[in-house]
Amino acid sequence: MIAFYKHNLKKKNYLERTIKSPYLTSGPICQEVENILSKKFNKKHTLLTNSWTNAVIALLLSLKIKKNDEIILPACTFVACANVVEMVGAKVVFADINKNTKLMDIDDCIKKITKKTKAIMPVHLYGNLFQTHKLRKKIKKNIFIIEDSAHAFCGEYNNKIIGYYSDFLVFSFYATKSITCGEGGAIITNQTKYIDKIRSLSNNGMTKPAFKRYENNNYKPWDVTSFGFKANLSDINASLLKSQIIEYSKTAKKKRKIYNIYKNKLSSIKEIFFPENLKNMNRDYYLFPIGVKKKIRDKLIEFLTIQKIFVTVNFKSITKLSYYRIKYKNKKCLNSEIWGDQTLSLPFHTKIKISEINEIYKQIKLFFKKN
Repeated sequence: MIAFYKHNLKKKNYLERTIKSPYLTSGPICQEVENILSKKFNKKHTLLTNSWTNAVIALLLSLKIKKNDEIILPACTFVACANVVEMVGAKVVFADINKNTKLMDIDDCIKKITKKTKAIMPVHLYGNLFQTHKLRKKIKKNIFIIEDSAHAFCGEYNNKIIGYYSDFLVFSFYATKSITCGEGGAIITNQTKYIDKIRSLSNNGMTKPAFKRYENNNYKPWDVTSFGFKANLSDINASLLKSQIIEYSKTAKKKRKIYNIYKNKLSSIKEIFFPENLKNMNRDYYLFPIGVKKKIRDKLIEFLTIQKIFVTVNFKSITKLSYYRIKYKNKKCLNSEIWGDQTLSLPFHTKIKISEINEIYKQIKLFFKKN
């Protein structure tokens, strides 16, 4: 059996320290990890949350996104990107993807900007980096850029680290991500104006989290200044993140090597195509997607599954998912829909063996010989 995913968690983490401390929920470990992330991305503020989804909901609420406001995002990405917009009562505007890179098409995005556009949410799909600097140059400053970096924990474009050109950088630490704590997320920003509101919203509207109310054994008064919900990360989860963040350059190097081995082998199979990597970009590597003709994609998945090689379809065009297809009628994004019918993702993680990659290559080659 060749597993689709294996996590990078090691026995060496900071969990023991957390268990010995009085803080199991948000506490000193969360604060340490937030400081590490702020320093890594050269930003003033970081907030850890219990998911990417809740991070963005709190963010959109802090920006006072409301009914009839519009947020533009790529049609081909994980459905959570659209769901968070729906959750705050705003309108999703789908931009198509570039047929080569599979990233949001900047020209199509620009065409869909209206007076109601409040934010744009580009996605670094598969770890391939969207060119945020080009988008920034073409839009008004009052339109927020929320950079969805759930698939990329590192990388540079235009000689600048991810997050440099956006207003907010948002991460996911879900179970399958390159850095994981099972469930988790983070917002990283220089937007001092909004960060306190985001913190409060993600902590039931309270002005101080429990850790800050009893810091240094001195009780500090607190208040509730707005509604809110529970979205803070625990120190238990944060303790799993710390060592992975510190060692991520090693993880990224391993994944780059695996990606190149895969690409070099599978490039010899003419029936397979890949998302194009942009030049002058140091990307991250989250998944290994391939494309094949629509009519044989599901047959290939079935064939590989029989061989106990577990693959999946990570993303379809959101415009074809029942809820959004019915609600947003006639909002087609052709490139996204074509790619969603062609793509599948192969097993990709730091623990995959060269022999397993060779077996995957062998079985895919055999499939096309028979079909």
